[in-house]
Amino acid sequence: MSALKTVNMAEKPTPSAFPSWDGAGFPERLLEAKGGMSTLAFAKKCGISESSFRKYLTGGSVPGADKLLEMAQTAGVSLTWLASGEGRRDGVEERLDVATLRSVIAGVEAGLQEIGGTMAPEKKAELIALLYEMHCNGESISAKPMLRLVQLASR
Repeated sequence: MSALKTVNMAEKPTPSAFPSWDGAGFPERLLEAKGGMSTLAFAKKCGISESSFRKYLTGGSVPGADKLLEMAQTAGVSLTWLASGEGRRDGVEERLDVATLRSVIAGVEAGLQEIGGTMAPEKKAELIALLYEMHCNGESISAKPMLRLVQLASR
């Protein structure tokens, strides 16, 4: 049975499917998003008064949606992360690319077949995960190095 869940896009998401505001953690995330920029410089860049921005940093005030969006865009962070602490800071979604995964698995299987080797399932899973991660990071591995990795891992 497949571990992948089929999602019906016509269904309306439940309220729990949406991230919720995390006011307690917001000041810390805002400080992290501001980075090394001075409070005054960051506030100006966002079009917010320094005093209002300082209130956001201390938790004494909550920004409106327009200000929250402006701060996220200025800092180059995910609006969802800034508001809720959920997801990745950079906003990049971690989704499995099934086509790439199939390609990596096929490459490993072909390598094993070519050398007549076998590999313990846990070792095979680690190799596939490593190759998949490398691909996702923009690295490419041609057939010869892939075969060499399979040979090394199959011992």
